[in-house]
Amino acid sequence: MTRVSGGDLLPWTQTAFEAFFLTQDRQAHAYLLAGHSGLGKTVFAEQLAKTLLCQENDQKACGLCQSCRLFESGSHPDLHVLQSEKRTLDVEDMFAIYAPRYLEEESKRNKRKKPSAVIAIDQVRDVVPDINTRPHLSNCRVIVLNAAEDLNINAANSLLKSLEEPPADSFFLLICHDPGKLLPTLRSRCNRIDFRLPEKHQALQWLNSQLPGIPNAADLLDSAAGIPLRALALAEGGGGSDNSLVTNVMLQLANRQVDPVTAASELIKKSELVDILTPVQMLISRIIRIKFSPESALMAKKEHDGVLIEIGKRLNFKQLYAFLDKVAETKQLAGGPLDDTLALEDNLISWQSLFS
Repeated sequence: MTRVSGGDLLPWTQTAFEAFFLTQDRQAHAYLLAGHSGLGKTVFAEQLAKTLLCQENDQKACGLCQSCRLFESGSHPDLHVLQSEKRTLDVEDMFAIYAPRYLEEESKRNKRKKPSAVIAIDQVRDVVPDINTRPHLSNCRVIVLNAAEDLNINAANSLLKSLEEPPADSFFLLICHDPGKLLPTLRSRCNRIDFRLPEKHQALQWLNSQLPGIPNAADLLDSAAGIPLRALALAEGGGGSDNSLVTNVMLQLANRQVDPVTAASELIKKSELVDILTPVQMLISRIIRIKFSPESALMAKKEHDGVLIEIGKRLNFKQLYAFLDKVAETKQLAGGPLDDTLALEDNLISWQSLFS
């Protein structure tokens, strides 16, 4: 299980947090926290939920009242969290403590070969009676949908009914890494808070504060496509070696040094499909950025940049963007009925075919 620390807001999200409470008189009942994974949406939602439930302060949780103490202990009766079984097992954060209350029955979970990666309709149905009662302790209830893009179609339609006729004194917080996967009708019923890449100097300052004395913070941030929490995970060993492995395989495929079917089989033994496709997206995005940039400014900046420049010369933008779209589409289907190995094979074969 990956541990994700909560606590203080990330500095580039502070303004959005303050703006939420400055418009308190016009607050909506549902908010969509949208942006790439690794930009601080989960920490933001945690602090927002804690503050909304706080019995003392209106704009920042006091940390001392009964509500704040129960929140931190994982037993606040007015916080309701829906997320997939897989996320609950994979990521150890505050929401993972609350999520088991609404997971599917153990008998259903035991029948599956691997944890479910979707938020199912039964989870939404189970939470509805709880959010239609009066708050037990605080002045409101908070319902968090963590990785709301994991809602399957039936669950999304069931949730839509609650958003159309929201219970009084309730706030829905939909944390979403890929808003395009949400039903348009769901998106339209939420006030949207967008999380964007911070300025590089701000991200580097924060990264250095988390990793004092680290000599290569800028390289880490670049490897993480400018996403600070992803850079921190790389520094702490959370996927750096896997990213390098995927990059090497992609480069070998481009030079026809490895068979795509064999490569897919070996990669899927080590990682989940989503965890393989994410560094693939980062690699293709970097090739595209290199094609837009002067070669002299990028040569030897990173280990593989010279190779990526050559690959960029062999492919045009249309080919690169088309492949990037294919990877994104496969990633959206991951965790469903799709066979992960066959899906990865298809992507790797498509990549190698560009160099025929």
